[in-house]
Order: sequence, then C-alpha cells, then structure tokens
Amino acid sequence: MNGWSTTITILGGLGLFLFGMKIMSESLQKSAGDRLRIILGKATSNRFVGVIVGTTVTSIIQSSSATTVMLVSFVTAGLISLQQSIGIMFGANIGTTFTGWLVAILGFKVKVATFALPAIAIGFFLRFANKENLKYWGEFFLGFGLLFLGLNYISGAVNDLRNSEQVMNVMSKYSADTIFSAIIVVLIGAVITIIIQSSSATMAMTMALAVNGLIDFQTSCALILGENIGTTVTAQIASIGTTPDARRCAWAHLLFNTFGVLWILLLFHYFFIPLVDWIIPGDPYSSDIIERSTSIADHMAAFHTIFNVTNTLLFLPFVHILTWFANKMVPEGKADQREEFFHLKYISTTIMSTPSININQARQEIKRMIEIIIDMFDKVMNISRNPDIKLGTVVEEIQKKEEIIDLLEKEISTFLVKVSQHSISEEHSHEISMMLHTVNELERIGDHCEILLKLLRRKYETKLNFSERAYQEIGEISGKVKEFLDLLYKSITSSASNILLEASVIENRIDELRMEMRKRHIQRLNEGACDVQSGLIFLDMLTSFEKIGDHSLNVAEGLSGSRIF
Repeated sequence: MNGWSTTITILGGLGLFLFGMKIMSESLQKSAGDRLRIILGKATSNRFVGVIVGTTVTSIIQSSSATTVMLVSFVTAGLISLQQSIGIMFGANIGTTFTGWLVAILGFKVKVATFALPAIAIGFFLRFANKENLKYWGEFFLGFGLLFLGLNYISGAVNDLRNSEQVMNVMSKYSADTIFSAIIVVLIGAVITIIIQSSSATMAMTMALAVNGLIDFQTSCALILGENIGTTVTAQIASIGTTPDARRCAWAHLLFNTFGVLWILLLFHYFFIPLVDWIIPGDPYSSDIIERSTSIADHMAAFHTIFNVTNTLLFLPFVHILTWFANKMVPEGKADQREEFFHLKYISTTIMSTPSININQARQEIKRMIEIIIDMFDKVMNISRNPDIKLGTVVEEIQKKEEIIDLLEKEISTFLVKVSQHSISEEHSHEISMMLHTVNELERIGDHCEILLKLLRRKYETKLNFSERAYQEIGEISGKVKEFLDLLYKSITSSASNILLEASVIENRIDELRMEMRKRHIQRLNEGACDVQSGLIFLDMLTSFEKIGDHSLNVAEGLSGSRIF
C-alpha cells in the first residue's frame, strides 16, 4: 500500500469511527435524553453524588463533550450552580475512559468482522421498526458497527506504516523519554484532539499506533494526557456568548484537566508509568510484537482510567479552590450585569446532538421572553396609573424591550428550526411546533403592549384625561391580563402545564369585562360624562387588552397540548 492509499485509508477509517461514535452517542441521548437531563439537573446534592452521576451518564452516552456541553447549558439556564457542576464534570472525565476499555478489549483482541458487520446489519433493519425505542437501538447498533469497522481500517493502515523507514524515523523523534519530550508529545495530543474534536477518536488512533509498534507505551500515555486537555475546547466553544457562570464552568473543566496533567508529568516516569505496569498484567515493552500488542492497549486504557480517577480524588476536596480560580478567569464586569441585552441568554450552543437539552434551552429563553413582556406590561400600566409621569426614559425602556422581544422571536425560531432538521422524536417534533407558535404569539403580545404605549402617549401629548370610573375599569381589566401573563410565566417550564381550564376562565372574564366596559363607556359618552377623543383611546385600549388575552389563550392551549400545531 503506497503513502497516498494509506493516508486515504486512515482518514476514511477515522471518518467511519467518528460517524459511528456520533450515531451511537446521539441514539443513546435521544433514547434517554430527558431522563439524563433530569438526573443531571437534580443529582447535585453533593460533589460525590455528582461524580457518580457524571461517570454514569458519560459512560452511557459515550461522550464527555456532550456531558460538559449539557453542564454549560444547565449553568447558563441557572438550573445548577457552578460549584455543583464541577463534581459532575469530574465524573465525566472518568466516564469517558469507558470508550478506551471498549476499544482495547474489542478493537484489538477480537476479529472486528465477527461483530461489526452483524451489528451494522441488525442496526440497519431495526431503523425501519415502528417503535421509536427500537429505532434508537437500531441507530446504536449501526453506530457501534461503523465505529469498529473504522477502527479496523485505521489499525490495518497503521500496521502498513511499520514498513516505511521514513515514518519510523519521524515517529522516533516524538518519544516521551524525558519530561521535556513528554511535554511536547502532550501538546501534540492536545492539538490533534482540538482538530478532531473527539478525545475518543484520538485515543483509538493512539492505541492503533501503539499496538502496531509505531510508538512506545510512554509516548502513548503522554498523548493521552494531551487528549484530556484538548477535549476541554468543546466546552469552551459552547460557552462563548453565555453567562459568566457558564464560561467559568468551561474554564473549570480546562483548569482541572490542565492542572491534573501538570502534576502527573512530574511523576510520569518515576511513579505513574511503573504503577500501571504493576497493576496491569503483560509487558508493553516486550520485543515480541505479538506479546506487546496484546498488552499495550490494556495498559493505555488503565493509564487513562487511573489518571482520571486519581485526579478526581485529588481535586474533589478542593472544589471551592477550583471555583475560585474559575471566578478569577472570568471576573464580573460591566458587561456581565443582569440586564437585558440584544442577544440570546440561555441558548448557548449550536451543537444539536441532544434535542432534549436544546429544547430545554429554548424553554428557558421563552420564559425570559414572557418575563420581559410582563415587565413591559407593568411599565405601560404604571404610565396609565400615573398620567402626569414624564414619559422620556420610560418610553425608551419599553421600546427597547419590544425590540428585544422581536429579536428573541426571530432567534428562538431560527434555533428551533435548526433543531428540527436533525433526527428527533415525534414528541420533540410536536413540542418544537408548539414553541414556534408560542414565540409568535408572545411577539404579538409585545406588539399590543407597544400599541397601549402609543395610545397613552397620544393621550399624554394631547392633554386628554379619563374619568375616575374609566381609570378603575382599566385597572380591573389590566389586572386580569397581568394574572394571565403570570400564569404563562409559571407554566412555561413546568412538566405539568395543564392550565387550559384556568386560562379559559381568565380569558372569558377579560372578554366579559371588555363588553361590559364598552357598554358603560358608550353610555358615558351619550351622557356627556366623557370626552370623545379620550373615549376612542379608552376603547382601543380595551381592544388591546382583549387581544393580549386571545394570544395568551393560544399559548395556554399549546402548553396544555389541546392545540396541535
């Protein structure tokens, strides 16, 4: 096999491995995504429980990157604190070592064709099943087979590289014989992982190189240390543009792995490598290539696990110190104050591999949208209650909030459309449709708040006034509208959102009040107790109150599942 053919085979095998890993991870996340989200969100009572949960979840979904991205999104949404997330992050590092053991045991000791091709066949046909869970298992088996088929191609091509004198000369230059050369190899491992964006894929390639004799055991372990640093970049990318605590969560991940690698390097040759050799049977340094190849993958997997377990045990008592370092890396600044900005706050990533997490981010953003609308409505009603108030800065604040609502409607809709373009369950598809209609209805509510503002400005600028009775009626109907908006706010992220009965009662009362007030106002006009121009403004305000009630009812119907979009 020539150099070009070998390169294509390695790259193609790497592509199959990554694609298989992606399908496996996504199928498991779709199958248990909501349950994993609930577990991660609640099992943070103490750092030890967090480590166990992080280990378990990452072992199941086969991706520490996915777990850390979930954590960033949870911290962004305020579901867990920074300190709570760190324990889970420690566990994620331990859980990701499961992939190394899987590859070491099956990838290099069993003939791949005995299970890879049957797994692909089973997975392909299961994908046509009617039940969603069977489809997910079909995707899992398909990904499992592709992963090891890719590994087989990588291993075969790397084996051919042993016959190349030029390749062997290059590889010999990157041996981790000393602490300085080990640092260089660590940096190489980090860079490769950053490029590939998968520590599991880099681990598999490193094992293939070691099993086929291109690198020795010490060098492979140094590459593994670099992979632990490189994998933290995914969380860094996911945290861009998010809240300070979310960025600190990503920094805590980077600091934990980097500090861990630094102290391990100090004991690398004198204690840690001999410790692994003592625990795991076999000789990874044997001149007999068959004996070396049967033991070196196990030694590498063990090194990876022992490193992460030891690192976790060492740092676990000092979570508060790691939190302090993360806070120093992302200090509070003017840009971090809790005020409304013209950007998304909870949707923190374009990674679409976990629909349940993406949908949860959208829920939080929609809740924020309702919160802004309530604040906007309160400010408008404050103007109504205080007709002599100066409108300059208040009007600017309300108009700014209306612009934010318009932006959120556009950005949330764009995000949800991206999520819907991926493989999602029927339940998630319905929820996304409901959310798309919800943000549209909320944007219309924001428009009517602005209409109310314009009516009050016209009243203020033309020096018109309402009767005492008119002010009381506006207070009564606006109170019902506020009650409706508060109900939506409390229900938008609730798992039990069957609010249709309560919503219908409020909406019917708003309609009744509008009809009663309209009749009484016409009567006042006929009696000459009210000015015609101010009367028209009053009637238009009643119309806007009713429209807000109508749009709120549409949102409530979507939340309750009575309206299928």
